[in-house]
Amino acid sequence: MSSLRRRTTGSSKKEHPHYLSSHIDARRQSTCPSFLSKASSLVNEEEEEENVESDVLYPQYRASKDDHVDIEAFNRMVQQHNRKLSSGTLQLSRTLSKQNQLYGPSRYTDIHILPSGTRFRIYSSKKNTHISTNLDQLLSEEGQNALRSVVTTKGWWLDVLCPTTEEMTIISKTFHIHPLTTEDIQAQEPREKVELFPNYTLVCFRAFDIDAETEKIIPYNFYSLIFKEGLLTFHYRESDHYDTVIKRSEQLKEYMSITPDWLNYALVDAVTDSFAPIILQVEMEAVSIDELSLMLKKSEQADMLRRISRCRKRSTQLSRLLTSKLDFIKSLMKRYEDKSREFLLLEQQHATKYIPQQKQAKDDSVNPPAIVIPLPGTINNLVEEKKAFNDVLLYLGDIQDHIVTMLQNITHYDRILHRAHTNYLAQVNLELTQTYNLTNNVMNRLTFLTTVFVPLSLISGLWGMNVKVPGKDYQDLIYFFWILGGMALYCTGCILFGKRVGML
Repeated sequence: MSSLRRRTTGSSKKEHPHYLSSHIDARRQSTCPSFLSKASSLVNEEEEEENVESDVLYPQYRASKDDHVDIEAFNRMVQQHNRKLSSGTLQLSRTLSKQNQLYGPSRYTDIHILPSGTRFRIYSSKKNTHISTNLDQLLSEEGQNALRSVVTTKGWWLDVLCPTTEEMTIISKTFHIHPLTTEDIQAQEPREKVELFPNYTLVCFRAFDIDAETEKIIPYNFYSLIFKEGLLTFHYRESDHYDTVIKRSEQLKEYMSITPDWLNYALVDAVTDSFAPIILQVEMEAVSIDELSLMLKKSEQADMLRRISRCRKRSTQLSRLLTSKLDFIKSLMKRYEDKSREFLLLEQQHATKYIPQQKQAKDDSVNPPAIVIPLPGTINNLVEEKKAFNDVLLYLGDIQDHIVTMLQNITHYDRILHRAHTNYLAQVNLELTQTYNLTNNVMNRLTFLTTVFVPLSLISGLWGMNVKVPGKDYQDLIYFFWILGGMALYCTGCILFGKRVGML
């Protein structure tokens, strides 16, 4: 749906030729210090939200590599939020994108419930600031001042839990977030990816949580926006990874520079490390199943089948979550490799610019003094940024090694479970064969006995008829005993024959 809407941009602009100019005039008026200009800009903001074309096309979106946080836009959106709150038109429920509504809501996310506690957490490694707040506190004067003081430093981090549509609008205006990114976040795009934008890099990666009641693996996404000066993250499920990264940052900030790229790496590393305990549980369960698959009693075999199925299901879920991370880490590493090459090219350009000047000054002097000319500040900054990017690239390589190792372990455990399942099925098949053989032996014996007693029944029936039969005129019992003796002799011969051939 979103792609179809974007393709209609040409027709919309032709039908409204003064659409862009009106927005440019509104921006120019917002820069004037007068009260009327501020009021008119607020009115334009309201019209802009109600306009469907501005909501879809975002013709006012402009961003560059050196864009900073727009505090003025944040103030305007806060004032607009307060007016809507006072008028009772504020939307407090999340609204998913049309793409997600088309395919149905996620079965892991309750879109009708918003956490009532802390949903905004602000951290700054430079100012030792760590603020956990809700929406009302953030939009208060004290919260706004705290946010301004943090985002003006380098190495800040703003973490948002379950953002509403109203909050996403405020954050998008403040941080110059592209509408495609906003749409992905609100739709909870599940695919792990890395996308480059003029003023930030979007990183989507999957984490998981364990349901305390059912012990099921519930996946959810982190959406990280890496700016030049800070990191902005969104997620729709409460997580402990934020506290883990902050604790690690506080321990290392005395020895290294905490950059937004390092914060993003630390978050990805924390998510990756969270797989280790679950994989250890799968390993212990797989080894236990492999040892007991051929030793269980018949009454315990049904439970063994459930254990095998549950463990294989968990290993499959972990493998699915980790496999997509390999491509995601490779894309992220490629981004840092490209950045390192850009920094190397800039260093070479600055070197070719300053070295000829030093050489010319040296040739013009008869006895040049031995003075060491320091590198310009720009080159120093480039060297520091290049070092930071190279460090993060090395750290990401370590994460990639961990993921490969985890996938290899999961593949090995899956083979163990497959072998245990095969052994279990073989044992069940063997027991069924034994039962079938036992039943077959019983049926053979019954068939043999039936074969033995049918002739006896025939003889008894013939001599028991109420007609004239041989021996009826004799008054003694000679015929009777001869008949019984013949029947006994016949039974004895059949029994001996049956034992000899294995029928009895």
